[in-house]
Amino acid sequence: MKPRDSKKKIQEFSIDEEFEEIGALFNQGLIKKLSRLEEHKPTNLSKKLQMGYNTYTERLRNPELFSIEDLIKLSKLVGTDYQIILRIVQKEIKEKYGV
Repeated sequence: MKPRDSKKKIQEFSIDEEFEEIGALFNQGLIKKLSRLEEHKPTNLSKKLQMGYNTYTERLRNPELFSIEDLIKLSKLVGTDYQIILRIVQKEIKEKYGV
């Protein structure tokens, strides 16, 4: 039986070679919307983030649904500063809701 709290903690996440290309895209400013990540190994990335594929893709399309913890984990996996991802999310929220 699995322990109830089996999710990895933020500090347990580290860069994964499989996703370094995504980090480079973030660092170069080539990702303007998180939905673009659907083109880059979404099944593998959703598993690494410990969320279901449908949940992951729904959050990519509606990034306001991501928790800060999810964004930090994503940044650690792809090897970029979480603030880069956070700025993208903030921009998408501003465009979507006008706030």
